[in-house]
Amino acid sequence: MADNAIFSLKVIASNKVFYDQKASYLRVNTLDGFFGFMAHHAPVVVAVETGVMSIVKDDGERIEALVSGGILSCANNRITVLVDTCETADEIDIRRAQEAKERAEEQLRQKQSVGEYKMTQSSLARALSRLEFSNQHKHYI
Repeated sequence: MADNAIFSLKVIASNKVFYDQKASYLRVNTLDGFFGFMAHHAPVVVAVETGVMSIVKDDGERIEALVSGGILSCANNRITVLVDTCETADEIDIRRAQEAKERAEEQLRQKQSVGEYKMTQSSLARALSRLEFSNQHKHYI
């Protein structure tokens, strides 16, 4: 791929550097829906929402990962994505995600403060996203 069609991309989760290479395309979920980035994108800072992030590497290979809450900064043909979590389908523990979903559903049935309710909703959304993402990206042997 021509050098003018690629950009530098770094994706950092709270526990690891997920990606630190050149890329030709990035798609993330933002407050306003999906947002796509290509080389020489205008400078921007956006909030990243829980959802599927798709990276097309400079060799054309596609990587998909589930990310949760964060921020993206784009300037000078460099994009940095800072997120709480970033997991491929193979990294998701389906049993733990199912247990987290059940815990959150039980907590929603109990009386909670507004803050606790919002935290529980967030936990439930993360668990549901993990389950959906892992189901969509099952690898059959």
